[in-house]
Amino acid sequence: MADYSNLESNLESEQKEQAEFCEHCHQINLIDNQLETLIQRQQAIAKNRLTTVRQAPGCSTSVLRGLDQQLIDEMNRIAPNSLVSFADLNVANGPAVHPFLQAAAKQSLARAIKARGRTLSVNSGYRTIAQQLMLFNHGKVRRCGIGVVAPPGRSNHQSGLALDINDEQGWRPYLEREGWRWFGPADRPHFDYIGRGTRNIRPLAVKAFQRLWNQYNPDKPIAEDGIFGPNTEARLNQAPIVGFGETNESLPERRLSLTKPYLEGDDVREVQEALVKATIMLEVDGVFGPATEEAVKEFQKLKDLTVDGIVGAATRSALGL
Repeated sequence: MADYSNLESNLESEQKEQAEFCEHCHQINLIDNQLETLIQRQQAIAKNRLTTVRQAPGCSTSVLRGLDQQLIDEMNRIAPNSLVSFADLNVANGPAVHPFLQAAAKQSLARAIKARGRTLSVNSGYRTIAQQLMLFNHGKVRRCGIGVVAPPGRSNHQSGLALDINDEQGWRPYLEREGWRWFGPADRPHFDYIGRGTRNIRPLAVKAFQRLWNQYNPDKPIAEDGIFGPNTEARLNQAPIVGFGETNESLPERRLSLTKPYLEGDDVREVQEALVKATIMLEVDGVFGPATEEAVKEFQKLKDLTVDGIVGAATRSALGL
């Protein structure tokens, strides 16, 4: 097994890759966080649990959630704590966001959020190689309006050190003070953590998929070398979007709040249903819009909670979730 514990990030190489593959993050994020994606994911899974990455429906990578979670779990099995969740921070994540960073990046992000004292709206965090391949497939044929996309293994979002956010200029001084670098006008929402205590986890992400593939396809093995070559790309395109075998698509609970674009998903619907049970009048549609925010505030007031319209741990507990 390869030892990834002492691999330090090569920042000069990261900068070169970033310049070479200037992904249009704002463009990708608008597409990746579309509101119809939850329905598409449910329909795809109901229709055929063997739908592959190559056949993934729609434009958003949220349809890959089951496979994505397996990939992240496998990375952490190979090298524990390679990625840690930041869902417990004061953040509002888009529906396609995987809230994972390297530990040092999360710690610095927590300090920046605490310093500003506001909720950080995140449109893109960690991106698995499956997500990157789906976007790369789109980009090759200009599908979904997506243009330049880095090949799998080359995107900064696969480093566990990158975020795309809203209100980038408001957050910029707080993030830069904690070791984050703003990409600039060419990619306005994008920040990279360039502080100490990081490592190159891109080969680890590839190796995680290779191990998963071999575990479930022993008759068609591929090299577990951490290199994203033609064989690995072909097998990843053949991987089921819901994951291999019996999967659990759950991710760490999101803090739910009013954002642009609106958050949507099963977790929003669950909160809405709980509010209705608590005699709060509300349409259950799975979308966290202004009406849902007002309903949350009404519930919080009834329960003597902080009235901020944000569904965090205390509000979830009061709702019985």
